[in-house]
Amino acid sequence: MNQDQRSPADMLSAASNRVRSLVADCINAYKSIKWKTVTFRIPIAPEPSHRPRLSGYRVYVPGAAKNQSFFNRNVTPTLNGLFITTPCKIKADIFVQTPKSFTDCQKILAEMRILRPWGNIGDVDNFEKAIYDMMQPNEKRHHRGIMANDSLIIDAHTNKYYSKDPRYEITISYMTKIPDRLMRILRIRDDYDLPKDLR
Repeated sequence: MNQDQRSPADMLSAASNRVRSLVADCINAYKSIKWKTVTFRIPIAPEPSHRPRLSGYRVYVPGAAKNQSFFNRNVTPTLNGLFITTPCKIKADIFVQTPKSFTDCQKILAEMRILRPWGNIGDVDNFEKAIYDMMQPNEKRHHRGIMANDSLIIDAHTNKYYSKDPRYEITISYMTKIPDRLMRILRIRDDYDLPKDLR
């Protein structure tokens, strides 16, 4: 069998005692990590992120500045200074506006979350990008955000629904701290560009 095709158990049994010890240490360190969970609502009609555009020498995403400004005013103040700099998991429930053209039957099924958005509503990844753009810092726009970088997201789950009350509902679970010994063994370093007030 090709070495690259071996299972983790086979790789561990063939490893040196030093490697086995390091693996065991990492597992124990990972199990010791505590997670915090925060849930919040973004009361804005969800729209998928647009493609970046070029204006002169500037690249911008249409609508991103307006969304970030809304997030700063209406969401950030409710999160008590939250700023995530550790790996995290995110669950996003996206509630797009129920079409006025729906019949009564369709509206009821939509509110029951049986009739779900698809087709030309927008791709899930573009809705996710709109959320992540709101959460990340942008010093040029004086946008502090609540997450150093969306590369910290290690697990993401997104649902799309219809609703008479369009909004985003977000749940984020994040590590309170990465153990120092895990940082050393895995050679992890924190190289994010944090907002000035957090440096």
